[in-house]
Order: sequence, then structure tokens, then C-alpha cells
Amino acid sequence: MSLLAAIGLTVTKLVVGLTTDSLGILAEAVHSGLDAVAALLTLFAVTVAERPPDRKHQYGHGKAQHLGALTEAVVLAAAAVWIGFEAIGRLTSSGGGGVEAAWYAFLLLGGVLVVDAARVSVSVRTGRRERNAALLANAWHFASDFAGTTAVLIGLVLVSAGYPRADAIAALAVAVLVLFAAARLAAINVDVLMDRAPSGLPGLIERAAEGVPGVSEVRSVRVREAGGESFADVVIGVSRLEGLERSHATMDEVEDAVRSRIGPAQVTVHVEPTTAGEAANERVAAAALRVPGVVETHNITVLEDSAGGRAITLHVRLPEGMTLREAQKTVELLKREIRSEFGVAKVYAHVEPFAPDAQPARDVVATEPEIAAEAEQAVRAVAGGEPEVVVYRQGDRLVVVTSIRSRPDLSVREAHVLASRVEDAVRDAIAAVDDVIVEVVTEAPD
Repeated sequence: MSLLAAIGLTVTKLVVGLTTDSLGILAEAVHSGLDAVAALLTLFAVTVAERPPDRKHQYGHGKAQHLGALTEAVVLAAAAVWIGFEAIGRLTSSGGGGVEAAWYAFLLLGGVLVVDAARVSVSVRTGRRERNAALLANAWHFASDFAGTTAVLIGLVLVSAGYPRADAIAALAVAVLVLFAAARLAAINVDVLMDRAPSGLPGLIERAAEGVPGVSEVRSVRVREAGGESFADVVIGVSRLEGLERSHATMDEVEDAVRSRIGPAQVTVHVEPTTAGEAANERVAAAALRVPGVVETHNITVLEDSAGGRAITLHVRLPEGMTLREAQKTVELLKREIRSEFGVAKVYAHVEPFAPDAQPARDVVATEPEIAAEAEQAVRAVAGGEPEVVVYRQGDRLVVVTSIRSRPDLSVREAHVLASRVEDAVRDAIAAVDDVIVEVVTEAPD
């Protein structure tokens, strides 16, 4: 529609300008001719920009819009310079030009104003809705048309009132307006092509990322725009103990939060470990994650004496097939990592075997009923009530598993003390037991 309108206006303005010898109208004819070229460029740029990403253009083709808009700015500037030279030539000549202010010239300019206003309105609405730089560039172009036509109309009114040089002055005003529009258009699109960060957008992205649970800090934000879409790179700090799956989930949540704040965007999130807010035992666990061969650590205790010295005790799970010599090397490496976290510290590690695969087990209630009865009696002596007690044989290992009930207002520490008492009672009753697992639940579970 813009292309057809520009061609029609160019032909009409050219005919009227030649018949009236009005430089202002001829300048507008040139301007409209450039509109036709610009509309053609915009049509091509928008068509290219809508293509999906491919192997050679992995970020898409959105910058074609800005290249088209920049080309349009160059064409506008060239036209403004030509119009300006012609206007100055007429102003410096002795006659000032024999312009005929015919009635049909006024009728033409009135119709042009209506068409330009409609084109500006449609281009602005569509460009903003689609975040399309090429269409917004056309809107600026059409707005400069409207302003230029208004100046020419005023010039013709003054010519008819007896001021012959007013037409050349109007043409000069058109040149200035077009040059201003070209400069602004070039500046906007050069910023995009140079990946200048849009004003205020990095701050919006940072605040959106900071509001995501699990994000300890936002370390950097980089953002650029192309083809109506934002591209953001966000670096966040996440606790070292979050694990891969939880960290990945946090990254997804940050991406969603950024898009909900700024609109369509391709967001890349990079996670870095942070120690912010970590307790001492969490720092020990984090240090253990850096040691190859360590499967898991638990029962971590940090002890401080009156002289300010610090000792750390912990349980370490290592692969059960590892030799003692290999285990000792792994534990020594673990101790060095822990000391690097805390400075000088005594570290005592209790090693436990870890079997990576599930092993078959059987309930011994039918084959060894006396052991099952002893285990149940030992548990009941401490916990009371009707506890669930199961005794398993897992190869050569004897494992007692029990679930006992207690008051819901019991603290976790008190529950652990109760579980330890049950464990000790079972071990006292059954010397051959290898492991005792005690689960403490409330009397009225939710």
C-alpha cells in the first residue's frame, strides 16, 4: 500500500510542480519518489527478516530490517542535500522564480496531507506491534513527508500573497526536515547494528533474574536487539550445592522471568557457583564435590575450641571396591580441599562403602524368626507402641529397618536422639547386625 501510494503521489506532484514551476512541489515529488524506493526496500527487508534461522544465520535475519532502514536514511540525506542546493540557488538568484500558485496545487497538497497522515498512522501502529524497525523507519519518512508538504503549502499561500521567494524557502525547510529525519533514522539503526544495549533494558532483566528463587546474585547482563527481538546473556550465581538438575531448573525460571518482563527474547543463562550465604557444613560438602571418587558426605560437624582452633568431622562414602591405599589418597585430597575452604583445620573422615547398584535382599521373618523377634523387641523397648520392624538379609549383610511414631512437636534434633537410642538398642540385642535404619514419623501424619 505504501509503495502504490508513493508512486501515485510522485507522478501527481511531478506534473503539478512542472506546470506551476514550484520548487517546493518538485522537491516533494523527489521526496515521494524516494518514498517509493524506500517502500520497496522496506518490503524486501521485512521479507528477508521474517526468514527463520539457518545454518549460516543462526541468530535469524532480523538485522535485514535495520540495514534497509539505514539504506533509506542514506537516500533521504542525499535527497535533502539536492533539494537544499536547488532552494539556495533560487534564493540567491535575482528573480526568485516565477511560481504560479494555481488552485489545483492547493487541492493536490491537501490530498497529499490526508494520504501522508494515514500512512504515518498505519506504519506506526504496525511497526510498534511487530517491533519492526523497517516499518518504523517508514513512519519517520512519511512524517517528514507530512511536515514537508505543510511547509510547501504555507509557501504557496505566501507566493499567492505576493512573496515569490516563499516557495524556495519552503523547499529549503523540506530539505532541513528530511535531513533531520535521515540523521535520526541512521543513528537509531546504527546503534542496533553496533549492538548497543537498549536504554533501561539491562536493569529490567537484572531485576527479573534477581526475583527468581535460587538465584543468589546476578553477575552480569548483556543485551542487544535485532529485528524486533531481544537477545540477552545473563550470568547468575547459584549455590554450589544446588546440583545440576536444580541449577538447570533455575536457569529455565530465569529465562521465563526475563521474557515475561521484556517480551519476545532469546535468553541465554550461564550459571556460576557462589558461596554467598553458605553455612560451614555446606562449605565442607561443596569442597567434597570437587574430589574425584567421593560419592557423598554426611554427618558433617564443625568443632571450634576455646583457642579458636577448628576441627571438622564427617562421614565419606567411597566406592566399596576401592582399596584402602586408593581410599587413603582420596581422603587426603578431600582434607586438602576442606582446608582450602577453612584455612588450617584438623579433618577427621569416617569412610563408608558405597555400592552403586541395587542388591537383592530378603525378609528373614520366615527363615530366621528369632532374629526378627529380637529386633522387634529391642525397638519396642525404646519407642513403645506398635513399630514396623523388618529384618533383611542382603548377601552377607544383616539390615534392620524400622519405622517408629513419636509426638509431632518433637524437634528434628530430639527425633534424631530417639532414632540413635533405637539403633543402639538393636545393635546391643543383635551383635551380627550390619546396619540399622530408623525412620521417625508423627503419630498423626498429614
